[in-house]
Amino acid sequence: MRRLLLANLVLALLLAGHVADHALRQPAGAQLSLVASLPGLLGALAVFVSLGIVVGGYRHAPQIAGTVGILTALGFVAVHLAPDWSMFSDPYADRYLDAASWIEMLAALTAGLLVAFEARRLVARRSAPA
Repeated sequence: MRRLLLANLVLALLLAGHVADHALRQPAGAQLSLVASLPGLLGALAVFVSLGIVVGGYRHAPQIAGTVGILTALGFVAVHLAPDWSMFSDPYADRYLDAASWIEMLAALTAGLLVAFEARRLVARRSAPA
C-alpha cells in the first residue's frame, strides 16, 4: 500500500504543479474559461479525494485510486494531446508553450498511469491465492 500512497502523492503534487503552470506561467491570453476548466478542476478534486482514501487505508482504495489514475491520464490525453475537439480542449500543440509546460503535463500524465499500475499490482496481489 505504501507504493500506491507514494504514487498517489506524486500525482497530487504534479497535478498541483500543472495547475500552477496554467495559472502562473502560461500566457494570460491562453487562460481557459471556468466552464472549459471544469474537467480539470473535477479531475484535481478526484485526485485529492483519492489520495485521502489511500491515506485512510480504505478497503477499496486501490480500485478507486486506479480508476482515478487512469482517468487522469486519459484526461490529459483528451484535453492536451488530442486535436481540438470541443470546448474542453486545450491542445498544447496549438499553443506556444515552453518545454517546462510540456514536461510538467507529461509528468502528471505519467504519474496517473503509475497510480493505475500500482493500484492494479496491489489488487492482483490481494486476490492471488495464498
